[in-house]
Amino acid sequence: DLEECDEDNDGFTTFTLDDRTLEIIGGELDTVVTYHETQEDAETGDNALVSPYTNIVIDEQTIYIRLTNTITGCYNASETLTIRVLPSPEVPVDIEDYVICDTNADGITQFDLTTKDAEIIGVQTDVTLTYHVTEADAETGNNPIANVGNYTNTSNPQTLYIRLESSINGCVDTGMFDLRVELPPVAVQPTPLELCDDEVADELTVFDLTVKDNEITGGEASWSVSYYETQADADVQTNAVDAEAYTNMSIGGAPANPQTLYAVVTDTDTGCSDQTTLTIRVLPNPTPTEVLPELILCDDINTGDMEEVFDLTTNEVLLLNGEVGVTPTYHETQEDAEDGVNAIVDPTMYTNTSTPQVIYVRVTNDITGCFTLVNFTLIVNPLPDVVAVSDFIACELNNDGIYDFDLTTKDAEVLNGQDPTLFTVTYHATQQDADDLVNALVSPYTNVSNPQQIFVAITNNATGCSISTPSFNVEVQEAAEANSDMEAIVFEICDDEMDDDNDPSNNSAQFDLEQQNSAILDGQDPANYIVTYYASEADAELAVNPLPTLYENLVNPQVIWARVDNDTPDGSGMDTSICYAVAPLTLQVNPLPVFDLEDSYILCVDTNGSEVLNAPVLDTGLSTPAYGFTWFFNGTEIVGATQGSYMPTAGGTYSVTVVDMSSSPNTMCESSDSTEVIESAPPVVTATVSTDAFAETHVIEVSVEGPGDYEYSLDNGAWQDEPIFVDVSLGEHVVTARDKNGCGEASDEVVVMDYPLFFTPNGDGYNDTWNISAINNQPNAKIYIFDRYGKLLKQLSPTGAGWNGTYNGNPMPTSDYWFVVEYNEPNTGTRKEFKAHFTLKR
Repeated sequence: DLEECDEDNDGFTTFTLDDRTLEIIGGELDTVVTYHETQEDAETGDNALVSPYTNIVIDEQTIYIRLTNTITGCYNASETLTIRVLPSPEVPVDIEDYVICDTNADGITQFDLTTKDAEIIGVQTDVTLTYHVTEADAETGNNPIANVGNYTNTSNPQTLYIRLESSINGCVDTGMFDLRVELPPVAVQPTPLELCDDEVADELTVFDLTVKDNEITGGEASWSVSYYETQADADVQTNAVDAEAYTNMSIGGAPANPQTLYAVVTDTDTGCSDQTTLTIRVLPNPTPTEVLPELILCDDINTGDMEEVFDLTTNEVLLLNGEVGVTPTYHETQEDAEDGVNAIVDPTMYTNTSTPQVIYVRVTNDITGCFTLVNFTLIVNPLPDVVAVSDFIACELNNDGIYDFDLTTKDAEVLNGQDPTLFTVTYHATQQDADDLVNALVSPYTNVSNPQQIFVAITNNATGCSISTPSFNVEVQEAAEANSDMEAIVFEICDDEMDDDNDPSNNSAQFDLEQQNSAILDGQDPANYIVTYYASEADAELAVNPLPTLYENLVNPQVIWARVDNDTPDGSGMDTSICYAVAPLTLQVNPLPVFDLEDSYILCVDTNGSEVLNAPVLDTGLSTPAYGFTWFFNGTEIVGATQGSYMPTAGGTYSVTVVDMSSSPNTMCESSDSTEVIESAPPVVTATVSTDAFAETHVIEVSVEGPGDYEYSLDNGAWQDEPIFVDVSLGEHVVTARDKNGCGEASDEVVVMDYPLFFTPNGDGYNDTWNISAINNQPNAKIYIFDRYGKLLKQLSPTGAGWNGTYNGNPMPTSDYWFVVEYNEPNTGTRKEFKAHFTLKR
């Protein structure tokens, strides 16, 4: 067998096959050895392997040997050689440098190389690890370092070489790493770290220790700093504090202030470190009064804007509470106060921006800069709401201009919804008295002039804020009356159109309401009063939604309301006053007589119009004595026609006027209607065949005489409006015309001349003979019948019985036969000849 170590442990390596050649030939000089991958190649001597050879089968492969005698050419291919790949130990590619911090700055120290054993060997077993000063010694295994537990470096840095050998197969791997002796960092002693107390007088606060890192490291970016509460923790670098948020210690219930912390500086590249200390100190904050009273003003300036000018320093003595060496500043936001920016420039003349508004005061120690924040509130109390107050008008008949006014009745209007338990309303004779809240008037108050101005003050009972801008007049005016005699007013007019449903509640018409003004005023001078009308008493009282002068009622009857105002306006811009009165009146629409004549009637007369055959009745459906009637013919009154119906004797326009004699003597409502009486008569009918005899299609045209509107029927068939019938069959026909209005009908007979297309002489009584009967009124007409060969079979007279289908007593066969007819054309009398053929069917 042939074995080789696998350097990369992939199962493949290079073998020198020739190393086995001498052993295989055993001294036979005339023998040549070749190596092959397959038995077949060894037998044929093909594809001999070249040494060195890399196996193609992982870990272990069989090689086939061919021994060939160079003299005879004989060979032996029965031998084999097994090649094996042996696993090698593996040294890590990247072994970390072995770094020790120097203590005396000479770059020489002792290293315990055994601390690298685990890193190098890992999980491998059955291996031997040795350290060497040279790479050559590591390759050969010579001169291993003996004192591996306390090796002193000879240079800085120094490279050591590693040999890892398998104790099973002797395979070896080598590697290397560096020994380095590094100098430790030098920590800088920092200045103390001072912070103001985050609460008043507890001497505890949260420090961000990292703000000192740069000072301690001297700006070295690769150095890190950690902090410890004790020297012991710093020495072993355990229990490091949270450097970004460290609260100074409390020892025995008392804060450690100042406090010493131990800082360890570590070079993150080498791991070497140095120590120093850091003193942290909590500085006291000022101690102003924590709770300050509110500053309160009424909204007197520019009332309604809720802005006033405050002196923020009003309570400054209370604020500082005798503390010296501190300065207060005033700020609009807590953020500004905490940052010490945007202080209010003149706190003695500050206009609030909202109400309530919090003002923040920063009280700062002039030396340390430590500060404490307090705040207080600005409040601007609103003045009571005010509205324009309407004048207080007293109405008095035959007034003398003097009246006792109960001013307290205006309180609700003055307060305009504000709670009367929270506000006080007072009335004053002058503006100054109202402003000063003195000399309030007592109700009832007797006016001293007419009109007289009264001044109003409203005071908020809780805040004391008052306003005295409203005022109003007290005035005595003449009273008004509406329909003072209280007699019911009924305003009657006739409906403006007939109502088909005869429901009087639906009757409506347009009323001129001004016609009732005198009845409403009832003797009052119309020059001094204004009359308006409303749909409801509530609208009349409020003077809202006045009805138009020309008004159409909504129901029948309908009660509306009249309002009478004196001519002193109330200031609303409308024709209303405080002194007014309202009264109802009834709108009543009396119905028109309801009837409806038809649009037209038919009067049937004889053909020449001299005699009435059937007369219609023009009936209104109404009767006397409830109604009166007047009839007209073509606009002229018909004397004596005074009933609810009339029978005409001639065609023309008839109308009737009907007067309601019963509903109301005040209106006597009337209505009219008209109609047309149309004369009609039976027709005089003449029917003619408008096409020639024997035409392909026959047409009958009808002419009528008469005044009516007519329709037409052929042989009692369907009626039609057109007097023409198309595609009429041969023979006699009856044409009838009738009056569409039912005034009679008349008929005429006509003959269509043509020939039968076939006949069936079989003795059944139907079509047994052939003839042209339509010309039986022409005895001089001649008919000749021929067979298909032109042989004359029969001569007929149209007045005779016709051809029975025989020749010389013998029946003729089924076939087409020709005929020639000589006749007079009925429409013109012209002598004509016509040829055609017909069919005999058996």
